[in-house]
Amino acid sequence: MVEPRGITLAVREGESIMAAAQRCGYHWPTLCHGDGTCSICWVEVKSGADNISAMKDNERETLTLLSERLTATRTVRLACQARVLEGEVTVRKPGVRPAEDVGAEGR
Repeated sequence: MVEPRGITLAVREGESIMAAAQRCGYHWPTLCHGDGTCSICWVEVKSGADNISAMKDNERETLTLLSERLTATRTVRLACQARVLEGEVTVRKPGVRPAEDVGAEGR
């Protein structure tokens, strides 16, 4: 589940949270498009952290771009790197919305 909009995604085994959202027709804020280098796709993991892949060094390094104040008090992951292994996961990421809404903004 992606809060605050209450978006439910059917994530395939081993698929990143961001890739699942994009496959399901949602826009996910990003600049690097899944390379794990921009930190824009960060999410706060609200529940189910044990159901997500372990953090690798490159993700940990990118997360240092974020404020220590943010990462010190929350479980934060990059949506492009965090892969759902099994079970349910709830994350918070403002800005996720149907992809067609993004295209409509330019009209």
